[in-house]
Amino acid sequence: MAKALSLSRRTVVGWLESGKMTGIKVGNRWRVKEEDLDKFIDEPNMYFNDYIHRARFVELQKLSQGRSREIVSCIYVLACLRKPLDEFVSAGEIDVDGIAKATRFWGPLERSLVRAALALYEPSETTTINEVFLNLDQKSNLVMQQALRLRW
Repeated sequence: MAKALSLSRRTVVGWLESGKMTGIKVGNRWRVKEEDLDKFIDEPNMYFNDYIHRARFVELQKLSQGRSREIVSCIYVLACLRKPLDEFVSAGEIDVDGIAKATRFWGPLERSLVRAALALYEPSETTTINEVFLNLDQKSNLVMQQALRLRW
């Protein structure tokens, strides 16, 4: 399983022992059902600020029906914002201009997260690392690190 996921054996065993991945231990070996492995692979295993962040992410993922790295990383960041932006997400696309206009008067932290999210989705959206990370708090920093892992 570790080879199939391109991970170390230690990582997979750690996930099994912590309950992050479902499996049973038989002797000194772990067994994982194929459907549990499929579910684990399909479900994003990522950091969420809180339950609301995860719930918004799931909702935005349903709205977007997107599986691409660009869409998933973008909606992951958008989901952590206090104000929902659901109206700008539709099947297979994100309304970049609409989000930019709707959030232009938000505070520096939220604007930084929005700019970063849009840059993850639309490479022509320009933003610099300094513009993003200088305004982030610790939780937002973790969100951005996860989004970058999702994107690349």
